Amino acid sequence: MKDTTRQLAEPIARKQTDTDFANAEAIHQPQIVVGTSEGLLFIDSEQHIELEGNSITDLALSQDGLWAIANRNSVWHRNSTNRWHQVASVNDSQLNCILPIEGEVLVGTSGACLIRIADGNMHRINCFQTVEGREEWYTPWGGPPDVRSMAVSQSGEIYVNIHVGGILRSSNRGESWQPTIDVHADVHQVRTLLDRPELLLAATAEGLAMSRDRGNSWSFDRANLHAAYSRAIAVCKDTILMTASTGPRTNKAAIYRRPLEESGKFEKCDRGLPEWFSSNIDTGTVATLGNCAAFGTSDGQIFLSNDAGLTWKQIATGLASIHCVSLA
Repeated sequence: MKDTTRQLAEPIARKQTDTDFANAEAIHQPQIVVGTSEGLLFIDSEQHIELEGNSITDLALSQDGLWAIANRNSVWHRNSTNRWHQVASVNDSQLNCILPIEGEVLVGTSGACLIRIADGNMHRINCFQTVEGREEWYTPWGGPPDVRSMAVSQSGEIYVNIHVGGILRSSNRGESWQPTIDVHADVHQVRTLLDRPELLLAATAEGLAMSRDRGNSWSFDRANLHAAYSRAIAVCKDTILMTASTGPRTNKAAIYRRPLEESGKFEKCDRGLPEWFSSNIDTGTVATLGNCAAFGTSDGQIFLSNDAGLTWKQIATGLASIHCVSLA
């Protein structure tokens, strides 16, 4: 891990003074958990590193602890006593994303497959070969599609984002799957809201995609975005936070906020942030908890907001490349 003594550097291109955060900083800050290319960083009143030397590419909190994907080939679990152990490893595919659900863990892999881990056993359960429209899945560079993100609703539906292959839905714990959104929407992240099981959000190459009927129909919103290409999305109470850029190899990326119930109201987040970021704010790097939000960048910066993305403060810089962020 790079020298973390640099983490309290002043924010870049501040448009407001530090007094903007005078009230916010009095609020109890959540613990920020950051997966980097050199380990898992925990930031609260102090900071420390775990799984040092491993590239942590996805993480997820559950009632029984913390789950992480390390080096794209192994799954690790941190229990209630903060001890880590390796749960599973693979040598024939790449592990992309992880989703704990009711006593088991789903892992999305390269080649658009799922692995289930339960009771200490690992099984490859589905490569979606019989899903309607499977022959239309693709990647722009000609490789096989991947499972990129996953989410579960309060009512138990599982949603799997295929890149590029849309969003699949299962209402029977993965025994069968139905396509929901057009493949060519090019989805990069799917989100559910625990208190709104009918509502789905997705960050796509066409901007925000929203469904109010569990994925049966979708609407899109890109109004007021400088460009439509989006990699990451999260919800902070009643506010959507979504990234946008000019494309996969952008030099002009930003984060936007929008009321959950008001389309066409995207507003660029700029108070406490640079005017533009030089690369995409990626899938899995925007996290929320209550009214707090945080995101990390590929060049090792972390920004925190205590007011649902209205104002931000840079709280870390000079870290290793950031792959995923969670708040606890």
